[in-house]
Amino acid sequence: MFSGAGLCDLGLHWAGFRHQWFCEIDPFCRSVLARHWPGIPIYEDVTTLNGAELPPVDVLCGGFPCQDVSHGGKHAGIRKGTRSGLWLDYARLIGEMRPRYVIVENVRGLLARGIEIVLRDLASLGYDAEWEVLSAAALGAPHRRERVFIVAFPHGEGPDPEHRLLSPLQRIVGKVDQPCVVLDWRGIRIVGQSREAVRHAYPGPVLHRVDDGRAGGLDEFRGAAPGRAHKLGRADLTTARQWMPRLKALGNAITPQQAYAIAACILEAEGMDIPPMP
Repeated sequence: MFSGAGLCDLGLHWAGFRHQWFCEIDPFCRSVLARHWPGIPIYEDVTTLNGAELPPVDVLCGGFPCQDVSHGGKHAGIRKGTRSGLWLDYARLIGEMRPRYVIVENVRGLLARGIEIVLRDLASLGYDAEWEVLSAAALGAPHRRERVFIVAFPHGEGPDPEHRLLSPLQRIVGKVDQPCVVLDWRGIRIVGQSREAVRHAYPGPVLHRVDDGRAGGLDEFRGAAPGRAHKLGRADLTTARQWMPRLKALGNAITPQQAYAIAACILEAEGMDIPPMP
């Protein structure tokens, strides 16, 4: 659920997971999902889903909206009527579907604004939970992008109390760290929290480097800010319209390597082989 453009789903796919369905409200992101996973059902609205009518799954995964729990967001918290309040529908579907595992992803701000609600709801449904903060930088990316990952399982059905399900994470992260990925970013590795650290590491236009070169024309966009779009030429405006939803989708996503590492922990707990990350 909350599939976005499928970057979390890509990491699960790398780990050998087979998707049964997606749920995503944004039309651009749905078009990306449909292109890369043709034939897989894509539902549009999590609030209308009925767990009894959905194809059953072993793992239910989703990163509910972060706007109300993020440090830079609205600070409204998890409550009905807020974007982050869509967690309540996620919890409802967990109760209706009873998956063997649940993966919940969100920004680090969740630790201060709502993780107790998530854990309380999971416990009331009969699920135990573990959580870790995993950064994209730990897997070779040149940016921090720290995310909280919660993995839940029915009470009494997880690993024994002496061995946490997520305990292999550090070893798995070490295996999939790919410093060569940083070469595409001209050797940058950002380790500081401040904007000044970013500027010191790379004084050029950082956002320009987001484009992977696969969408024609995006690297050439040098248009004005959205508020000045009326001053752009027709060709530039078309390029801006292509570029902006793509950048928004990337900004809302995680790196697939993070999802792969979490999936690998689940596979190890199940005694299953872990496919190497491509």
